[in-house]
Amino acid sequence: MFRALLPAALFLLWVGSGHAAAQSLVEGRAHTAGQEKMPPCENTMAGDNCARVLACIGGDGLWFDGQARGWGKGIILGAMSDGTPCTGSWRYREGVNIATASLSCEDGTKGKVIYYSQDNVTGTGIGRGLDSRLRGLRVWSGHNVLEFLTPKDGPGALLPCTGEPIPIS
Repeated sequence: MFRALLPAALFLLWVGSGHAAAQSLVEGRAHTAGQEKMPPCENTMAGDNCARVLACIGGDGLWFDGQARGWGKGIILGAMSDGTPCTGSWRYREGVNIATASLSCEDGTKGKVIYYSQDNVTGTGIGRGLDSRLRGLRVWSGHNVLEFLTPKDGPGALLPCTGEPIPIS
């Protein structure tokens, strides 16, 4: 099961394929405008598989919203909350049950992530990494990532990037 969900659900970092992504507030929830401009993201469990990727970058409230596409390996598309687009690739390493991702952003920032765990209930892949500016990366990816990030008594998903969690939809 870990292999089935982690590959597409995994890699994150900050992705982008030139999609502008300005942070906006929609019904009281932060979201990335670029997400609507990306192709639909569907769980096909095949080579064209896609899963949402969310990440906290450092501790100043910067975050990433994107997609991991492929099965076993693939590309990452998305942008940081400040609108910086990023692109990258990911790969599942069979036998060791981990996934890795590498990304590059238009502002020159690069990053690497290792996915080391998976939530059994939602299938969300959980990873950590570091960017070229020495900021810590905390990453979550999967088809049910919003469910994973929603507190039991909360109204919606929250990214735990700072002392004040960031609402995300």
